Amino acid sequence: MLTTLTHRSMACEFVVMLPPSDAPLLDAAFAALECLDAIEANLTVYRPDSEISQVNSNADKRWVPVSPTTFELIEQSIRWSEQTGGAFDITAGPLIRTWGFLTRQGKKPTRDEVEAALETVGYQHLRTCPETHSIRFAKPGMEINLGAIGKGFALDQLAGRLVQAGIKNFLLHGGGSSVLARGNQSPVDNLSDEPESRAGWAVGIAHPTKPNLRLAGIRLIDAALSTSGSGKQFFHHRGKRFGHVIDPRTGYPAGEMLSLTAICPNATDAEACSTASFLSPMDELECLFAEPAESAPTARTLKQADAMIATVPRNRQDEVEVTSWGEILWIDPPQLRQSDP
Repeated sequence: MLTTLTHRSMACEFVVMLPPSDAPLLDAAFAALECLDAIEANLTVYRPDSEISQVNSNADKRWVPVSPTTFELIEQSIRWSEQTGGAFDITAGPLIRTWGFLTRQGKKPTRDEVEAALETVGYQHLRTCPETHSIRFAKPGMEINLGAIGKGFALDQLAGRLVQAGIKNFLLHGGGSSVLARGNQSPVDNLSDEPESRAGWAVGIAHPTKPNLRLAGIRLIDAALSTSGSGKQFFHHRGKRFGHVIDPRTGYPAGEMLSLTAICPNATDAEACSTASFLSPMDELECLFAEPAESAPTARTLKQADAMIATVPRNRQDEVEVTSWGEILWIDPPQLRQSDP
């Protein structure tokens, strides 16, 4: 029997799950959940007094100071941008707005509208000052949106609070797309090679367009996973499907996969990695796990993932093909084709 706690933040439900061994520390878990409110207050773009909103309003005119934790998250985001050639970019907000996805009202923009938005996008125009923890924009019209990495950061911060409180075994998730596991779902004295007796937590991989349908189950051991995809937010224009994940380098949605799940040691990197990997061609991801990670800077970055699971559409509606790379502890593997180089 698991004890479940929920807390609404960042436009989703954050969930803490505790096994019986850690359930007596319930009050400490409730206290730890309160950190999410402060994180949202700093990172949200929907409150005019948040740190990120203050940056977006003023950083084209002056240096804007932020808290050390927010500054480190921004710098970590820039490192991901540099090492993925801009596939991950926290300045892509104008493009997302141009495509109507900030208000969940997708629309096909004109080429001129996309080009105008691209003029205000680019991590290379983002300036940071470590001495004062301040941010500055090199071009007017720029803005930061940490939505592609903020939930993972919040999960890592929450996990740190739980560990400090003496809680060793827990599963966290934010909206279901970002998950972090520590310790064991059921303490086991004698571990064997059988999946059902391994330590960790059983986690389901959802169908990208039918979220109540589980495609597969994996064992997540002291790791995090994040899923990026266009299965839930998309629109059709003249018979073509456009998903909400926009490539900051081109200004247009990526479309080869329906979802990409990255498994990493922490949730912050998992979110950034799943976003950047979703925008990558599948043959590049296959080469990434088949060749040494030192082959290129981008490969080194994405290889921070221990494994990836991709779904691509098939001919019939809601039919998908599942491909995986890396070592995965399957509880129940997907029934469709699985490729493991």
